[in-house]
Amino acid sequence: MIKIYNTLTRQKEEFRPIENGKVRMYVCGPTVYDVPHIGHARSAYVFEVIRRYFEYKGFDVLFVRNVTDVDDKIINKAVRELKDEGKDIAGDGLKEKTREVAKRYLDVYHAELVKFGIRPPVVEPKATENIKEMIRFIGDLIKKGYAYPADGSVYFDVEKFPGYGKLSKQNTDEMMHGARADVDENKKQPLDFALWKKAKPGEPSWPSPWGEGRPGWHIECSVMSTKILGTNFDIHGGGLDLIFPHHENEIAQAEAWSGCRFANYWMHNGLLTVGGEKMSKSLGNYLTIADFLKKYKDPDLLKMTFLNSHYRSPVDYGDAKIEEMRSSKERIVIFLDKAKKLAVSAKRQAPSAKCHADEIIRSLSEKFESAMDDDLNTPQALSVIFEAVRCGNEFLAVKDEGEDKQDAIIALSEFIIKAANVLGLSLHTAGINSGEAAEIEGLIAAREKARKEKKYKEADDIRRKLTEMGVTIEDTPEGTIWRKK
Repeated sequence: MIKIYNTLTRQKEEFRPIENGKVRMYVCGPTVYDVPHIGHARSAYVFEVIRRYFEYKGFDVLFVRNVTDVDDKIINKAVRELKDEGKDIAGDGLKEKTREVAKRYLDVYHAELVKFGIRPPVVEPKATENIKEMIRFIGDLIKKGYAYPADGSVYFDVEKFPGYGKLSKQNTDEMMHGARADVDENKKQPLDFALWKKAKPGEPSWPSPWGEGRPGWHIECSVMSTKILGTNFDIHGGGLDLIFPHHENEIAQAEAWSGCRFANYWMHNGLLTVGGEKMSKSLGNYLTIADFLKKYKDPDLLKMTFLNSHYRSPVDYGDAKIEEMRSSKERIVIFLDKAKKLAVSAKRQAPSAKCHADEIIRSLSEKFESAMDDDLNTPQALSVIFEAVRCGNEFLAVKDEGEDKQDAIIALSEFIIKAANVLGLSLHTAGINSGEAAEIEGLIAAREKARKEKKYKEADDIRRKLTEMGVTIEDTPEGTIWRKK
């Protein structure tokens, strides 16, 4: 059974879904004001692996990742662009430019994640498409006494919610003492946070009972998650830096509104650092996903770097680690190439029903699942793949040319591909063009999206295109596996 470290309780807990066989999961997505860097890729990849493992274990996963498409950062970017273009920010120009900026960078985010081999969420709600629901939600909080309007804005009254601080393990006195001086005189106290923000001239805004304005950042996720997944759902995830104040505020809003527990399990991934400092745009120490792929070509190298650390731990990025992963991957790929050639020469694509490696495969599978069941211990799971490679090379070294040897090698290669697929690794062969590999991953992601949307003709067309490229795909319960002929 799967055990998850729950940030809320600070301990590993057995995962018990609300609905048998189903997982309802919400992950905080991007604020779309710039191109994504590899720190964003880590968070998206961590929850892609978590999602894949639940699917591997037979769960139906309703995976939701939101988009913040109206925010101070987006508006500020729009202002800078208008000024650079010599245009006036008055009138509707800023509103239009803000929408343009958000769409542009969301398109980039989608495209980069496809290249990185990360699938789209099942549902991707946008903040601007849920404004009416947010206004109703805020109105309910006011009626219940948890929020108060002030000069066109609305604030959550932290003092009225006794559980505030339970996720970050802080009490309000400590937080109040540490709170910076707040210039907003409309707040009753510094810890109170905005649910609705009064519009500034020219900014994107919507009509509300409190005047023209826009939602605060925190309210977006509380509203969109409960709208799609219900007032109580299984897993809420995001980066470690979101625990406070974002997720703390989400809990306060949602539980004050519904009167019941918000998310049962809180999962947070560690941050990506450079020289011990958090990778961020503000520090200027970031590498974009596009720049990484331009330099190294292969997404698996960065993924394996991430997998070598537990998802809750920080990862300090460096070129030396990437080169180390290149050597590690080559060991896997070389064995898979040999196994593939052996399968072709033996005129068999899969092992017989029972072969010499049955016990080995069973043992490896148990080790792999045991590692992943233990709060997604990917370093240990990855080591099982390398153990399978070692076993395969030992069989290759045996002089006997009988079917047992051939079947064992093929069985081990199939185990490696299956386990790697759970971890979101493509493990394409060394001879394949790296750009072609990214294109293949993108087509497979597009096909999967088309199938989910019941666009079957589009999905079939993509499959035909892959076949013409010499790519064989296999749809399994754990996802789509591909091989280049």
